[in-house]
Amino acid sequence: MSGAVSITLFVLSLIAAIMLHELGHLLTARRYGMRADQYFLGFGPTLWSTRRGETEYGVKAFPLGGFVRIKGMSPLDERLAPVGTRELFAPATVPGQAPAGPDEQAWSRIRAELLRRGTPPDAADELLAATRARTGDHGHPQAALEALHAAIDEHIPDTGRVGDLHHRLLRGDEDRFFHDRPAWQRAIVLVAGSLTHFLIALVVLVAMYALLPQPTGEVGPEVGQVVADSPAEAAGLEPGDRLLSVDQFASENYDELRLAIRARPDRPVVLGLERDGERITLTVVPERTEDPDTGETIGLIGMVPAEQLERLGPVQALESATIGPGGFVAIFTGSIAALVRVFSPQGLASMLSQATGAEERGLDGAVSLVGAASLAGQSTDTGFAVLILLSLIASINIFIGIFNLVPLPPLDGGHLAVLGVERTVNLVRSLRGRPADFTVDPRAIAAVAIPVLVVLGTVFLVLLYLDITDPIRLF
Repeated sequence: MSGAVSITLFVLSLIAAIMLHELGHLLTARRYGMRADQYFLGFGPTLWSTRRGETEYGVKAFPLGGFVRIKGMSPLDERLAPVGTRELFAPATVPGQAPAGPDEQAWSRIRAELLRRGTPPDAADELLAATRARTGDHGHPQAALEALHAAIDEHIPDTGRVGDLHHRLLRGDEDRFFHDRPAWQRAIVLVAGSLTHFLIALVVLVAMYALLPQPTGEVGPEVGQVVADSPAEAAGLEPGDRLLSVDQFASENYDELRLAIRARPDRPVVLGLERDGERITLTVVPERTEDPDTGETIGLIGMVPAEQLERLGPVQALESATIGPGGFVAIFTGSIAALVRVFSPQGLASMLSQATGAEERGLDGAVSLVGAASLAGQSTDTGFAVLILLSLIASINIFIGIFNLVPLPPLDGGHLAVLGVERTVNLVRSLRGRPADFTVDPRAIAAVAIPVLVVLGTVFLVLLYLDITDPIRLF
């Protein structure tokens, strides 16, 4: 798989993860009756949008994330009243003439309002027909409004759920703003985005362990790597060759063949090999060296055997994906440690030192999403490239899920922290017999959010600079 393909797949997976994150917010908000009127990929000018129900879906010009707008999370949001007003039904008037009943423009306006509240077109036409049948074409606007509400009661089932169509039409946004809902429902909506990232990571890890052959920890007679400038390279040994014999000694056990090579320092050795289904022989002279463990003189040719692979069963794959050394739990705890390390005073100072060239960048350093995409495209070996890609997708999703829960505005964790403060203060107020109506001042939230955004923006720019000027390379 080419590097360009790996990078493209990584970017697409990241966009999909962001939209699934926002979808988690959207679906849970809807489940609890909140009004979510926009679900968009990107920011800036709108390139395309369509309305389904009461929610507008679309794509913005700059695909640098996504968002879902839940009403009530901004103090500037305005509530929708019950559908229809006398003014909406009132026709255009002519000076000197008494007001007449609704004209065609008025009926068009009220139909558009019904559609805006998420009424299906057929149901909207049915409501208008029933309303006109009750009032005729010359009824007073107030009578038409009352007839519309009666038609809604008759034709739209009342399920009793906040946010259903009956509620949206006759009660508007009553009890539908974010802060109208119970604290536990708001908490679930806020956590849903991070939980979506964790679910994505777990699915990717299970798929990786179930579908890709996994290392067993043992090696076989197949050549995995040939060391540069070694006797093996000089003799023409290639990765993928299968070692069958050393001189006249044949074996399926690599350890036995390895010992035969080690016993022949500075002596020409004939290797029997299988390459692309054919048997060939190569002559190599093992280089004399000293075993650092035993001190004895041995011969080395400079080849690394390939690790043996096997496919895991469903239970083994699930176990490895969750509690294995490279599984969810290990990545989760490692991500928390990395988050603390990167954003600690020492970590931030080290990052700035790397940017100025005063400190060398290590393989375990933080990367931006651009750097992560670069890592995804560094291997040209298809199997290894897929493994790196899936591992990166899982790791990035876990990291984003954890990072998003950090209790600082404007992150979801910051909103959770605000919710916790409000609940705690109101509990104390209730115990003291005072009204439980305390809310955190939005200005206080902004006062914390602004410096947080400054720090995050600085870290992003520094990492982006490092990933362009001094990228981390795995190979």
